[in-house]
Amino acid sequence: MITFQLNGKPVQIAHAGKTLLQVLRDDFHLTGAKLGCGEGECGACTVLVDGRPVCSCLQAAETLQGAAITTIEALAQTPEGSEICSALARKGGVQCGFCTPGIVMAWAGRHPDDAPDDALEGNLCRCTGYVKIRTALEQTDCLLPHKDTVSGKADMSLQDGLAYLAQNPDLIPIAGGTDLIVRAGHNLGSLRLFSLDRLHAPELRQVFWEDGNLVIGALMRWQDILHDRIIAHTVPILRDVAYGVGSPQVRNAATIGGNVATASPAGDSLPALVALQARIRLIHPDGTREMPVAEFITGVGRTKRKAGELIVGFVIPAKCIGQPQIFTKVGPRKAQAISKLSLATVLVPDDPARISFAFGAVGPVPMSCPKAHRYLAAQECDERHFKFAAELAMSEITPIDDIRSTTAYRKAVARNLLGPVRS
Repeated sequence: MITFQLNGKPVQIAHAGKTLLQVLRDDFHLTGAKLGCGEGECGACTVLVDGRPVCSCLQAAETLQGAAITTIEALAQTPEGSEICSALARKGGVQCGFCTPGIVMAWAGRHPDDAPDDALEGNLCRCTGYVKIRTALEQTDCLLPHKDTVSGKADMSLQDGLAYLAQNPDLIPIAGGTDLIVRAGHNLGSLRLFSLDRLHAPELRQVFWEDGNLVIGALMRWQDILHDRIIAHTVPILRDVAYGVGSPQVRNAATIGGNVATASPAGDSLPALVALQARIRLIHPDGTREMPVAEFITGVGRTKRKAGELIVGFVIPAKCIGQPQIFTKVGPRKAQAISKLSLATVLVPDDPARISFAFGAVGPVPMSCPKAHRYLAAQECDERHFKFAAELAMSEITPIDDIRSTTAYRKAVARNLLGPVRS
């Protein structure tokens, strides 16, 4: 049985294998949340989970244990929800109404620093053009508090969780699940999922210092990374990555560990972590081990994670912390788009090459271009030598033609992105 709070009342469901949206509509007949895109872009299915807006179409039922779910049916009856709905009605921010429940949920659960455009980044409206929606929301300051997202869910220690996974090798560890659910086509019935929120392991959800290095827990959500003050001052490249990962609804569920575990060539965090020379920390029943993120990814969707192991964090070396950093993502939109190509660069004065960079989406793994790095380490780093190193890098990347772009385009853009880095 899965037990959670739904609109303030305890409920149970006797089965898994569904998304939260399917549970709401099919089991509880709450139809305010609607299926639109099914991929986390339209926001029509937005509900609050522990006070955070999420896409209910991308939330697996297995992750609901101990959660507090609020839907538009309940929120509209509160003073905050009623004020938002009234403002939208007064200012003409409603036409067909399909998107309206999601907009109300997104605004009520937004981050305190978010302006309307930030909060509604993941909500599409095809009728109003957003002007009247913005005007309405700017006249309300309703903001619901976020609740503790772990205390009600954690029912086992990290070691007990590892032992349980070892005893059940067919279980799939799931954090946010935003990628897994899309790849599964929302058909979760054949998958045995294990929610990592069940683990009582605060260090997996924190940013902390360790021997002068920065450690980022694998279960840090991208929305928290985006707004974390330590990350903003020490590794701002990850803040920039977070902004492009997806909408607030996706960022409130997706984690940095999940982004790496998926091992997509277009994964935004991968080139940034490689450029930061980060090490991935894994734990298994007998202990822990570390390796460079650059070595951990072995191919499309393939990693060196062994059966029974979990990713617990990423260690950023002191020499890369606080150094100049740039992340550039090229896609059809500034955010909420899969990369055609990305480039992460970090200036590292203590390294022989004095610069660390990695491309994303130009090969099966993040491309760190070792030949170019070795050349820079052996030469005086002037303009002429850097240009030659850039050409070496172009010989090392292996972009492909696919639905998003062509080999020739990716090669040309990669050269253009790397060219200004030295200056």
